[in-house]
Amino acid sequence: MKIVTVNVPESYIEAIEKLVGENGLYPSRSELIRCAVREFLLKELRMAKNMTKYDETEIDDFDSEHFVRIPIESKDKEEPVRSFKTYKILRRLEI
Repeated sequence: MKIVTVNVPESYIEAIEKLVGENGLYPSRSELIRCAVREFLLKELRMAKNMTKYDETEIDDFDSEHFVRIPIESKDKEEPVRSFKTYKILRRLEI
C-alpha cells in the first residue's frame, strides 16, 4: 500500500473518530477511509459504464481534459491491472 496525505475539514475528523476504535464500526481511520474510497470508486466505475466507450486506437493524442482511462478489473485478484478502457468525458462533476 502507498501512503496518501489528505487535508480534510475538522468536522470530518470528528465524524471519523465516532466510527473508529473499540466500540466503533472500523478498527482504524485508515480502514474507514479505505472503505470509503473503495465505495466511491465502485460507484464511479458503475457510472463510467454509461459513458461512451472509445477505442484506444481512435485517439491519436490522449487528451485528459476530454477523455478518462479506467482500469479493467482482472478476474485474477493477484494479477495487476494491465488494461484500461477509455471513455469520453461528457461533463465534469462539480464538487
